[in-house]
Amino acid sequence: MRIRQDGKSSRLLVWFTWVVPLALPVLSGCVSLAKSFPDKHYYALDVTRQGEPGVPVSGAILDVRGLFVSPRFEGKELVYRTGDTRYESDFYNAWFVSPSAMLTQQVQNWLRNAGLFEHVVATPSYLDATHILEGTVTALYGDYRQQEGHKAVVGMHIVLIEDNSTRRAIVFQRDYHQVVELTESSPDGLTRGWNQALQQIFMALEEDLRGVDLKANNQKPASSRRLNYLRR
Repeated sequence: MRIRQDGKSSRLLVWFTWVVPLALPVLSGCVSLAKSFPDKHYYALDVTRQGEPGVPVSGAILDVRGLFVSPRFEGKELVYRTGDTRYESDFYNAWFVSPSAMLTQQVQNWLRNAGLFEHVVATPSYLDATHILEGTVTALYGDYRQQEGHKAVVGMHIVLIEDNSTRRAIVFQRDYHQVVELTESSPDGLTRGWNQALQQIFMALEEDLRGVDLKANNQKPASSRRLNYLRR
């Protein structure tokens, strides 16, 4: 038995059978339900020492401890200072590794290539260090407080400790602070500015350490070496 259809029902049947299926691909191409987010980018600091190394002090071994980074700048996101008391972190532009690990490695590389010490090691090490270098990163941000003249800011407090058989004593300490005006205010330009600031700090640190007597009582009893390694 055939079902009788009037004209209106026939037109609705044609609409849903042919028109709607054909229109759906067109509409889906014009309207996207997925949200669009910016790409996330990662950055790393890389400072290379230029020039020939110096003559290292025989027997002097430097242990570079992991740098402590101020809580304001220890996260992976790049940090911008936008007011006297206001800071912002950038979720979409971040460090590839933690600032502490990255900056510690940069200090180690620079001082190893400087030729001040016979060996530059990282904790833990079977080599018994005659000197220990510790530090705090006090500033690592982009200064965007003004409409123009944006800056890269890096600050460090460095301490050198003589470690021998009779004592541990601070033989050098200094605060370093460098500000570099940016030629480009993007994250790439800011990273280049940080590299320049770090290079200036490391050059000053190297010059300062050359004025420190690294020969004084730099030997330890062999029996204490394994004990010191196990304590670390």
